[in-house]
Amino acid sequence: MRSYLVVANQTLLGPELQKELHKRIEAGPSSFYVLVPNTAAAHYHTVPAAGGLMPMPSVVMDFGRPASDEEATVQARQRLDQVLADLAARKVQADGDLGSAQPLEAIAKVLTGREFDEIIVATLPRRASRWLRADLPHQAERRFGLPVTTITTKR
Repeated sequence: MRSYLVVANQTLLGPELQKELHKRIEAGPSSFYVLVPNTAAAHYHTVPAAGGLMPMPSVVMDFGRPASDEEATVQARQRLDQVLADLAARKVQADGDLGSAQPLEAIAKVLTGREFDEIIVATLPRRASRWLRADLPHQAERRFGLPVTTITTKR
């Protein structure tokens, strides 16, 4: 059985990641651990709009921009619960939790005592992604010695 560590937050329910998980499931027995870095409300992606900034709803999958860090945590937990329920409904072994807002720190903690065949990172488009600007996929690959697949949303 292949074991995958999925790292995502705002993109967790996006079609690009769901398609990638489906490919892994179809390829053979799979298990998933879904890690959701608990992003602060101030770091949710926004786009410029007349009179200020507005959340990018297509990216945050109808959750909108949280008003507080507590609300951001609730939304992250909702996305996590939804993806775990979807995987369970497909009879796929899956577990997960919220982790540090710092993705590399969160990944390191999960890797303590667990082994994975691959890390799958789902992120916002390049123009909006703090993770891609920080070179998270390559840093994770070098630091943890695992192959990393990067899924970038199109919106």
